[in-house]
Amino acid sequence: MRRNPERLAWAVLWISFALFCTLTISIPLGIRWYLTHATKAYEAKVTCLEGTAVVEDPQHGTAKPVLKGETISIPEGTVVSVDETAQAVVTFFDQSFVRLFPRTSIAIQRMRTPRFNASPLPAQIVIYAKGGRLWASTVLRGSSPVEFRVESLQAHTVLAEDGGYTVEVSNERTEVIVHRGMAEISAASLSQPSAAAKVTLSSRQRTVVEIGKPPLAPLKAERDLLVNGDFTAPLSTGWTAFNDQGGDGGEVDGTVSLVVDEGRRAVRFYRTGGEYNHCETIIEQELNRDLPEPLTILKVRATIKLVYQSLSGGGYLSSEYPLMIRIRYRDKYLSENEWIRGFYYQNVNNNPTMNGQEIPQNKWYFYESENLLDILPIAPRQILWLRVYASGWSYESLVSQISLIVE
Repeated sequence: MRRNPERLAWAVLWISFALFCTLTISIPLGIRWYLTHATKAYEAKVTCLEGTAVVEDPQHGTAKPVLKGETISIPEGTVVSVDETAQAVVTFFDQSFVRLFPRTSIAIQRMRTPRFNASPLPAQIVIYAKGGRLWASTVLRGSSPVEFRVESLQAHTVLAEDGGYTVEVSNERTEVIVHRGMAEISAASLSQPSAAAKVTLSSRQRTVVEIGKPPLAPLKAERDLLVNGDFTAPLSTGWTAFNDQGGDGGEVDGTVSLVVDEGRRAVRFYRTGGEYNHCETIIEQELNRDLPEPLTILKVRATIKLVYQSLSGGGYLSSEYPLMIRIRYRDKYLSENEWIRGFYYQNVNNNPTMNGQEIPQNKWYFYESENLLDILPIAPRQILWLRVYASGWSYESLVSQISLIVE
């Protein structure tokens, strides 16, 4: 270096110039990056509506109960869970919220806004639904955008502003229903991602995502709670068939069989030789299904045919029709009640026909109930079971399709 001080001088000069340029560029970029990406963390508020909710801090291994009517604040990373007797609401910094229905657990992954107004990035609310059913309500965002995401094992869901959404998660699938607003749903894990791995839902639409599969194309929000209601599978799929002789000592059972009648797959209820002796020939589907909230529609649809009835109308007590549909449900006060509809084609003896409806004989008839929410004295919370059956002395009737529609 002593022999060539000029070279050393030029090296120092170029190194200094390079450092100057680097600092001139990197310092403003670093400041810009910080102004853009710096965030502020928020807490959420958990309010227990029923029973006792539990909030857990996985990092410290602690858990705290939240009693009915109590509200506490929780940070990011908290897990909120409710058992089968509890419900809770989690409210976020922008006043959006999620309601947890019984047997639901979520993890609050992120609740952040940009620290500086110069940031173009949206605020973020990210929750991970571990299992169960939740209702998410988002608010108008104005000039301050908020990205509200619900993650699960099967799906990533982005919820639009000013909307109402149901997300139901099990080990096998995630179902997303848009009651109002819009949602974008993508598969959480696909071996070969594609455009089909993402769907956009608008109001009164839903989709289902299973592990390793893309979301289904948008479906109507209404759902049929019954399995094998069209009887295309063996009757043992979803249904149990049996007879109930009541208390009059009868011994003649009716029969239940799968038939094809006028090109329709159907279940046939048949009993003969049972005069002066009561019997009920039944197919029953046990459901034990919680109903969605908010619930706007609860209807029964059935395609039925009456061939023969020996009793007039609904029998002496308006309880023996040749075809009946009965739903057992639990209301919001946890009391059990029933809805019943019977069908008949003749009433020559003018028997009472409470809860009955006259339809033509030997013709297929499509029945759709009114919205049961408008007529039930107390709104149902859980459907326990549904029965289709024939009741009386001698009878022959058929059901081709039966649906229990909820939305």
